[in-house]
Amino acid sequence: MANFAIGDIHGCFHTFNSLLEKISFNNNSDTLWLVGDIVNRGKNSLEVIHWCFKNQQNIKLSLGNHDLHFLALAFSITSKSKKDTLDGILKSPNLSLYKDWLLSVPLLHVNGNYIMTHAGLLPSWSKKEAILLAQTFSDALQSNPEHTLESMYGNYPNQWRDNLSDKHRLRMIVNIMTRMRCINHKEYLNFTYKGDLQDLPPNLQPWFALKTKRQDNEFTITGHWSAIGYFKHILGVSLDSSCVWGGHLTALCLETKKIYMEKADSRDLA
Repeated sequence: MANFAIGDIHGCFHTFNSLLEKISFNNNSDTLWLVGDIVNRGKNSLEVIHWCFKNQQNIKLSLGNHDLHFLALAFSITSKSKKDTLDGILKSPNLSLYKDWLLSVPLLHVNGNYIMTHAGLLPSWSKKEAILLAQTFSDALQSNPEHTLESMYGNYPNQWRDNLSDKHRLRMIVNIMTRMRCINHKEYLNFTYKGDLQDLPPNLQPWFALKTKRQDNEFTITGHWSAIGYFKHILGVSLDSSCVWGGHLTALCLETKKIYMEKADSRDLA
């Protein structure tokens, strides 16, 4: 019995299958922790979401920004971009099944000292606060998906406050957990910079570099920031190693901390 955390799949089904073979994944006993963005950008999003739907008992998934974008398209909240590769899912006879399933998927998974979310958590949030805020968004998404998906679009407000309006509160929760990379010392979010750590503007820091309220023994698992690749930091690990851009898909065994990487399969790349 093993637990493997895997970075952003982005519709790279062939690479994903090869990685499962490399880690000797056993669907009778093993569990995959998927950091989100299972779909979009790669060619085989339908195959990935179908595999995940069929194997729900073996996965813990946190919603990523591209998964939420798919839901917004499925509910006709937004329009497709030229880079989207979601037509296969949107035209699938199983579309309603995939929609209903993703609506039930949380922004955050916690198991003991492990915390998984797609992009990150504000340093000023405790684990308890993060759990409650993630649940707030999930409750809203399930009870009123159209309104919640519509409210998530926008970069402002870009600083967390306890007295935000309901709409802005939901937007900040989802932006922090699915889009955050850089913040300043007052925890203002910056959505412009997407590069590596070496070229980070002097007024910004990675979200994981600031002092946090969370405990030293808590291990945070994220993806999203493909420019920094697989990166081990003081709060945990970032696992998006640019598979959909021709890089690798990365898995981390939580028990042994061993890293496995699979080079992107050309059949997955758009």
